Amino acid sequence: MTSNRILILLEMADECPTEAELAGFLTDPDPAVRRTALSVLSEATEDWTTASPIFARALDDDDESVRAQAADLLRELREVLVAGPEFAESLRGAVRRKETGVRVAAVGALWRHRLSTVPELDTWLSDPTPEVRCEAVLGLVSLDALEVLGRAATDADAAVRLAAARGIAAVGDPRGTATLITLAGDPEVLVRAAALTSMSQTGCTVDAALIAEAALAEPHWQVRQGAANALSAADPGRAGESLINATRDDNLDVRKAAVTALGAWLPARPELRAALEAAQHDADADVRAHARMSLHPNP
Repeated sequence: MTSNRILILLEMADECPTEAELAGFLTDPDPAVRRTALSVLSEATEDWTTASPIFARALDDDDESVRAQAADLLRELREVLVAGPEFAESLRGAVRRKETGVRVAAVGALWRHRLSTVPELDTWLSDPTPEVRCEAVLGLVSLDALEVLGRAATDADAAVRLAAARGIAAVGDPRGTATLITLAGDPEVLVRAAALTSMSQTGCTVDAALIAEAALAEPHWQVRQGAANALSAADPGRAGESLINATRDDNLDVRKAAVTALGAWLPARPELRAALEAAQHDADADVRAHARMSLHPNP
């Protein structure tokens, strides 16, 4: 019986069935039929105002596979979905489900369709699952919610702190540097590296530069690379010597970050030319290329 229902759906797909014609299939007792109906609807509908709530409601389906497909479709169809009241209501209902993937999909759809508020996203930072909290961080970034991002930076999970560090960079507000300074001392290597790198977007204050200079001696190359990125936004008069030393780092990514930073300063700081000329003989082709581009921007 199931195979017959699916065959009927697939035949209907060529005729662009309406939501009304698919209604019985979307509520069929068999989850395989419901999944197929969602797929057909996603390809055939021309009325996205009517169809959009159907995909959102499917996040509350009784079957896990249907909920998973609804989550996938909400991501794939983001550009065409119509975010009306019923759509938003169904997503908010799905945020209360126990299943992590459903909550992530619902929170993601809400903020991506500009349906969530800062207080609402702040509430979701209390979700028991880091994946949901990370999704809430992305929503906060979309609203430039720097203060709440600062609270996310204290999360118990490193993935959330990492998302917060990167989010502060995306906001690009100099006031975020204070939070990044704190995160630069995080116990997790990737969080420290991201915090330092993010300073290149918020600005690298005197205090931040001191931390970045010290981080150039870290054993982890990711942190040293982040430090070189941070110093690209510092005062050249202070950071120049540290970055020159970093062009001789054992790691090519650190050297490349240092060369790139020095190259941006070269027009105003001709004394940096010697370090860039030396970098043209680096063992790595990328480092050499960045040095050449800095020295000869218009070949």
